[in-house]
Amino acid sequence: MDGLIHVIDYLFSNKKTLIYTTFIQVEYDKVASKLSAEGVAHRVATVSNTSSVGSPVFNHDYSVEFKFHVRKVDRHRAQEAIHS
Repeated sequence: MDGLIHVIDYLFSNKKTLIYTTFIQVEYDKVASKLSAEGVAHRVATVSNTSSVGSPVFNHDYSVEFKFHVRKVDRHRAQEAIHS
């Protein structure tokens, strides 16, 4: 039930802003750890561009896009954390 609340909050919240996008798993891990270390709450939307079932999700063909979203009030702090 808690997951459903998070999905509804994410979909209908107009207080989120996109701060970073990557196709590389290593960059995803790096950015997520930096944001967590600074205490910046964030959400990640993943977009899979694979057209066949059973394709590896985290391969090196850039088939998965990671989009990091934070609250608008945390945008500056998030950008500083990512680029430090």
